[in-house]
Amino acid sequence: MLKITLQTILGTACLIVLTAAIVWAAKPGRCLLEVDGTKYINGRCTVELQKGGSFQIYDLKKRGYFAYVTLTDAVGVANGYWNGTDRGSHAHDPLGELTRDGACWVNDRARVCAWR
Repeated sequence: MLKITLQTILGTACLIVLTAAIVWAAKPGRCLLEVDGTKYINGRCTVELQKGGSFQIYDLKKRGYFAYVTLTDAVGVANGYWNGTDRGSHAHDPLGELTRDGACWVNDRARVCAWR
């Protein structure tokens, strides 16, 4: 019985640490999300950095628009996704393959930038 209780305690502690790490990674910043010539996020935002360099950006207007940049195995290459509609709940619209340009990831269609 003590072993199960100890496992439960350790599992809960790990969950708390992981949750704190995720919350710690989400910080205010400045962002730009431009798709097909329209700026959907331009200014204050929330930036969530992930281990390895992938990140998400959210506008501060009730998270109306957001985008994900997910690094690939190729150096300087990422895939981008965004929700496509104001307050859409999933990043189901692909932005395509992006390459790094300073604080931005870009292609002919999109620009996703984050500064903290």
